[in-house]
Amino acid sequence: MKIINKYILDELKGPIILAVFVFTFIFLLDIVVTMMEHIIVKGISVFDVLRLLSFYIPPILTQTIPIGMFLGIMICFTKFSRNSESVAMVSTGMSIRDILKPILAIAIGASIFIIFLQESIIPRSFIKLKYVGAKIAYENPVFQLKEKTFIDNLDEYSIYVDKVSSDGKAKNIIAFEKPEDKNKFPMVLTGEEAFWKDSAIIVKESQFVSFDETGKKNLIGTFDEKKVVLTAYFQDLNIKIKDVEALSITDLIKGIKKIEATEVIKYKIEIFRKLALVFSTVPLAVIGFCLSLGHHRISKKYSFILAMIIIFAYIIFLNIGIVMASAGKLNPFIATWTPNVLLYLLGYKLYKAKEVRGI
Repeated sequence: MKIINKYILDELKGPIILAVFVFTFIFLLDIVVTMMEHIIVKGISVFDVLRLLSFYIPPILTQTIPIGMFLGIMICFTKFSRNSESVAMVSTGMSIRDILKPILAIAIGASIFIIFLQESIIPRSFIKLKYVGAKIAYENPVFQLKEKTFIDNLDEYSIYVDKVSSDGKAKNIIAFEKPEDKNKFPMVLTGEEAFWKDSAIIVKESQFVSFDETGKKNLIGTFDEKKVVLTAYFQDLNIKIKDVEALSITDLIKGIKKIEATEVIKYKIEIFRKLALVFSTVPLAVIGFCLSLGHHRISKKYSFILAMIIIFAYIIFLNIGIVMASAGKLNPFIATWTPNVLLYLLGYKLYKAKEVRGI
């Protein structure tokens, strides 16, 4: 029995890892397309983009591990059925329940790993993502302060740097604010010294001049220190992950008592969503096992079609529930856990049917 269980576990590893990899790649495609824009337009190196992508993988894995495990189990036991190995297992005295035990062990292990990702890895990945994103932006040639250089790749300002001292601070800069109305004259900002700090250029001893529609001086003023915020570029680098998604379940529970009433619903949705993903592994494993286990003459084409329908239906129902809960039309728990309840009911029904009919 132990030898057969070990054999089942060994055979499951390859298909599950492959399926998780494929689904993770599919989920990453949208982010990859956006990153390609940064490579082409903003000159970020491929290596830096890969570094950023690596920090998106942990939150995506929490979604792809359950469905990847589901598909991997189906692939493995379809092979067992085709080679009559499942029949051989039963002939040795193993029941459906005995064959299911190593599968449940993998499902429970996957749930524990998802909890580990949610509680430890994802919060750190989000912090690292923001840090690396800002670091890449600062190191990008677009933002390097060089002598006799005109920087025009920014969304809100065009900046001219006259000189740069040995400590990296720019001297005698001129900044032109880009007005939304192209017919208006831009506000001109001058400064004796400038340097980077917290996604912005700090201008020391600055003066500004604004103009009216005829081009005459409208307003003149001075600042000891002016902060020119350049948020658009940095926000583009940190995409697709909301702050609430980066929090662990523990932090969400602690934080729900400290936030405004309008934000409570977001925290509740995220808590129940994370827990729903954790507890989705067991029913998906049972369903995958029951759909794929059978006599080799039985066509598996319909089983895989049904499996794809189940996966996409689960994802769609979960997302619809989240949208409805966010709009206040549905209780967060009901919205996020209804798909799970349906999975458990389907898994139980398929298991009982398989127990009665056998392989």
